[in-house]
Amino acid sequence: MKQISLLLLMLSCTLSYAGQAYKSVDENGNITFSQFPPSSEQESQSITVKTQKSSSAAQSQQKLDSTRQKLLESSVDRNTETADKKEAKEEAERMAENCGKAKQQLRDIQNNGRIYKTLENGERHWYDEKERESLINKAKEQVKKYCK
Repeated sequence: MKQISLLLLMLSCTLSYAGQAYKSVDENGNITFSQFPPSSEQESQSITVKTQKSSSAAQSQQKLDSTRQKLLESSVDRNTETADKKEAKEEAERMAENCGKAKQQLRDIQNNGRIYKTLENGERHWYDEKERESLINKAKEQVKKYCK
């Protein structure tokens, strides 16, 4: 059984190698397989190892091209995912920044009793209470929009 296992192991290891193998038995009855002939003192037997035909160059090139294509596609997929994650992160940062600005604007409008805007001619237009409430409502809408 040990001999058969060793022979099968050797045959499976040499599938890509076509050539001679040598089986020898030493003085203790141990069987050895080798690719080199044993010393002249030992009894040996030459074994011809049959291998499968190797694939043609065209088949090998086709398999290589297929593997390269799969690697390229997986690389593109990883880069696309990375770009999407980066874009989502940037959008979240913009939303957080806008949220902070909207909250600050709402606080400013609510806490300051008198609010004005400067007109093109340099004069100040003071908002009355109705216009101020309109600004507060717009600021609250901005907070809802950006602070989800």
